[in-house]
Amino acid sequence: MKNISNSIIILLLTLFTITSYAQDSAEKYYLSITHEVANYTNWRKGYDKDVAARNAAGLKEIFVKQNINNTNLITAFFEVENLARAQAFVSNPKLKEAMSKAGVSSTPVIVFYESATKFDGINPSALITTITHGVKDFSSWKKVYDSGEKLRQKAGVNDYLLLRSLSDKNLVTVLGTSSSAAKFNQFVSNPDLKTAMDKAGVISKPEVKVMF
Repeated sequence: MKNISNSIIILLLTLFTITSYAQDSAEKYYLSITHEVANYTNWRKGYDKDVAARNAAGLKEIFVKQNINNTNLITAFFEVENLARAQAFVSNPKLKEAMSKAGVSSTPVIVFYESATKFDGINPSALITTITHGVKDFSSWKKVYDSGEKLRQKAGVNDYLLLRSLSDKNLVTVLGTSSSAAKFNQFVSNPDLKTAMDKAGVISKPEVKVMF
């Protein structure tokens, strides 16, 4: 009887460990919406009014930022609690109507991602940086990326999240923060970074953003 009880305890502990691991290792989904606006202040008022609709769609705001080179170019970034609801939200004509009323002046670029790394949060008041590019093979690219941590740290670049587009798993976005725009621009123009990217199998010109 004692052996049976011990076996049951071991089984329960094993199941608990497997369940916990599955919850911790499960990928999360994210959404970015980027567009230009006629006037940021006016747009922000309309955006804030639409918070109930975003909440109902299961969108948890992580940041809303302006591009440092164009203050009317806005990126809103969210954690997605329910992918189906979020996809329905962005395809709903009511969103297009709300954007129009808020003064959105360009076609929104809407991208859903899955996380490739664990994400514990980011300082929303910091300079947010993103580097997006295509790669030949994500696993091969990731190995080279991991080996470049010292290069990023030396440049004052802190990466928080690796993202893979749901529409193209080899389209990668590295999201992070930087201590200054000048340092980040110096980092992305560093020949050592280009060499590392070539080695990693980057196949498209990186799209770089700095947002405040």
